[in-house]
Amino acid sequence: MSTTFSAYDIRGRVGETLSTEQAWNVGKAFAEWLPDEGPIVIAKSPAAHPDIFRGFVEGLLLQGRNVIDAGVGGQDTVVDTVTTSNTAGAALISHDDAQNIEVMTLFDTDGATITAETGLADIQQLVEAGNFVPAAVKGTLK
Repeated sequence: MSTTFSAYDIRGRVGETLSTEQAWNVGKAFAEWLPDEGPIVIAKSPAAHPDIFRGFVEGLLLQGRNVIDAGVGGQDTVVDTVTTSNTAGAALISHDDAQNIEVMTLFDTDGATITAETGLADIQQLVEAGNFVPAAVKGTLK
């Protein structure tokens, strides 16, 4: 299985090109790539696959990152939360009904989408290397 990193997000079909473990590794890589200060905001669309969401969150937590669950919402929810809070970044886990795929969109501390040019390629390299050392203390979910 290979997860597809596009120019703007990470996407895949659950059970075919995306697994819970891959979402977990993307979460760990994102945790390592972001600045060390501040929690990470995460939201999900109503149709997001729960295992992909949980896997991503668990990856963040294992790397010692605190996570703020913004609940169900879209990009506006994530951007509003990350720009009005002292956070390191954010993620939106969503489901694209037209293509029947899960989509992980990552955001920086200013609420801008992280693209291949602004860090997504670096996050992909971290996922592919797989050299993750769990933090001494697991993060918390609020």
